[in-house]
Amino acid sequence: MPQRSIPPRVLDDAAFPLRVKLHVPALGLGPVLIEILRWLRSEVGEANFAHHEADSLETEALAVYFRRSDHLLSFLQAFPDLQLADETNSPGYRNPKTLRRLQGQRVRGAFSSSG
Repeated sequence: MPQRSIPPRVLDDAAFPLRVKLHVPALGLGPVLIEILRWLRSEVGEANFAHHEADSLETEALAVYFRRSDHLLSFLQAFPDLQLADETNSPGYRNPKTLRRLQGQRVRGAFSSSG
């Protein structure tokens, strides 16, 4: 029986300790992606990063993986206009702990405003 190889995206997600997910606009990143890759290769080095399409709830996203936190921070500073793919406020996101916390805040808020 042939053994299936692990897709690079899955392997990188498991191997790299740090990841940042970036929002990809409807028209794509275009020349910005070329600039990002050029910067990563020259400033971080091929062995210290990876990038792949990322899972996302509602939009396209790009995952950039790093081995070192200083590289990740430098990357974010070098590209301040990039938006993080934070979809925790998305209608499709349901986290039971977050929902309980928000419901608790609403209940406490209701009591404190009436008392």
